[in-house]
Amino acid sequence: MKQAFRNWFLCVTAIAALLSLTAATYAWFTSNQAVSTTRASARTAEESLELQISSDGSTFSNASSVAIAQVNKTSLTNLLPVSTADLTNFVYAPSTVSDMAVNFEQVTDEQYYYHGRIYLRALAQGLSSDTTLSLYLDQTDGLLGKDVNGTLLNAARLGLVFNNDYSSLVILRLSDSQNAPSQVFNTVVGGVTLGYGQVLSWNKSGVQAVADPSVLVTDYTVSFGASDMSVPQKPLCVMNLNQIYTVDVYFYLEGCDPDCSESITHNEADLYLAFYGISGRKGDR
Repeated sequence: MKQAFRNWFLCVTAIAALLSLTAATYAWFTSNQAVSTTRASARTAEESLELQISSDGSTFSNASSVAIAQVNKTSLTNLLPVSTADLTNFVYAPSTVSDMAVNFEQVTDEQYYYHGRIYLRALAQGLSSDTTLSLYLDQTDGLLGKDVNGTLLNAARLGLVFNNDYSSLVILRLSDSQNAPSQVFNTVVGGVTLGYGQVLSWNKSGVQAVADPSVLVTDYTVSFGASDMSVPQKPLCVMNLNQIYTVDVYFYLEGCDPDCSESITHNEADLYLAFYGISGRKGDR
């Protein structure tokens, strides 16, 4: 029988716009923003199995808040539209031609998007060595994605990578709403304008259009009925007990998303994450 416990991990990322890049902006030039990160915290009522958090991988706590450390040591001042299919290679449009993005370059030094890191471990006592902890998202209290103006999160993406394993990365769409009628399709590759469900992938010779790997956040979110619980088919991560896991957090504006337009310039949003943990045995689904 699986043993479930609630564990709340609060991650707040505040995006505040400073100024627009140009007077007349388009999808690839919508925002010039500063990113500030507050704190993440975790707590649990189960002493035999608790999820602990750390900002440096050495000092862990199940209750105290810790800062989400930015991976790039330089100060991040610009958050501009980018595109990626793998959270490793990001591209941006340095210029437009007739208001269309047709030229692209790789992002260097992690400019224009936020990349932070924390550390997690499932600390256990008295449980068998083959016990694991599966992580899901929980929006019971409606904490995920509080967009002040209701538009920025429609174009935003949240990427999560556990233990530096980019083959199992998760890219989440925080909203499936649309900023109509301000949607703009202005990304052109090989003379073809990209449409819904396409992003850019970088290869040695440039960019190519590929299927958007992002999924709705609800695909990894548990839901609760009056007397039961619905668990997604796949967890964010399956953790071994008493092992330290790195969690890389990416937050960015997907430039190929038609909602990435002038409507989100000078916009603010708060992002809160809550995890739900279910313990099981190795070999379980």
